[in-house]
Amino acid sequence: MNAQEWRQELGECVRYLFRSSEMEHFYSIAMTTQRARIYLLQLSLYVRQRRNFWPQVAANCPEFDVKQRILSHEYEELVEDEHSKHGHLDLIFRQGKEVGLSLDEIVNADPLPTTTAAIYAWFWIARNRPWQEAIAASTIAEWTNDDRLLGDLGGGNCSRLYKIWKTDLNLSDAQMPNFTAHSKADVKHSDMFIDVLEKYVGPGREQDVLKTAKESMDIHRAYFGGMAQAMSKAP
Repeated sequence: MNAQEWRQELGECVRYLFRSSEMEHFYSIAMTTQRARIYLLQLSLYVRQRRNFWPQVAANCPEFDVKQRILSHEYEELVEDEHSKHGHLDLIFRQGKEVGLSLDEIVNADPLPTTTAAIYAWFWIARNRPWQEAIAASTIAEWTNDDRLLGDLGGGNCSRLYKIWKTDLNLSDAQMPNFTAHSKADVKHSDMFIDVLEKYVGPGREQDVLKTAKESMDIHRAYFGGMAQAMSKAP
């Protein structure tokens, strides 16, 4: 498959997620300060655990150029890029402060049961599936913030939440650094591994890669569905 074919097929996996009942429920919930805290606490766990997933993929991959690409991606997430000089977790710290979360509360967040299950599942894919499958499963998580792909469905996750938080919580752009940064950063990251798949997924292996990518989106359904249930019960 060429790059455009990969973009089309993986993009449909992401669009499948955004058409799911779990995502519809998640975005239908009116945002309150308490619900915003639930989301950011679970997001902080997600962001930190992804720093464990990508190194597993790199360790299983024998191709030096792909390892370099993964490390470049992780440098931006962990160390610095144009959006933060302290890594992307700092964006959550800053946004959490706007809804009354301390740094300690974020660092010591308790996962929802569905978040725990999702983290274990994503780690298993990164650790145990062939690296080409794990690349696809990990990279399309970034595509969930790509407005180019999801604009006709209401936009990517951060763009949608930005609008909801702006309306319901009356927060400014400066008070939502995680949303404003990732609606841009993840567009760049969405493009990082398409050529890797084109180069390294051999004929006959495409469907295995797509199946694992869809499984990653199914895990996202559980993760977002769990947050939606918890948020809907909060005042």
